[in-house]
Amino acid sequence: MSNIAFKSLDTVWCGVTDMDRAVAFYRDLLGLAPGFTSPFWTSISLGKELQLGLHGGGTSGDGGFVVSFLTDDLAALRHSLTAAGVKVGEYHDTPRGAIMDVFDPDGNRLQAMQLGAKAADLG
Repeated sequence: MSNIAFKSLDTVWCGVTDMDRAVAFYRDLLGLAPGFTSPFWTSISLGKELQLGLHGGGTSGDGGFVVSFLTDDLAALRHSLTAAGVKVGEYHDTPRGAIMDVFDPDGNRLQAMQLGAKAADLG
């Protein structure tokens, strides 16, 4: 396997059904200060390099958190993982960069993100 890998933990996020209610919970009850807020995404800083993300549009029962890692070369990571037989998803654009789902052997979803990248440029 190549040296292309997850670089660092970036975001832990979960789907929420009501963004206003979720933001109020994390802000008012847990004392966390939201940064960027929209109906579709809210980021809450958890320190120097980690954020908690709330992703709007979830449905009741989605549950669970997704761990997102940074990588310097998403295309090379995709190539390396698929060559090793790992299931990966399609590239997807976010305001911060391109992401791709990665599934562990038990089907648990992780994400890899390349900051500043665009899905169309990755192939």
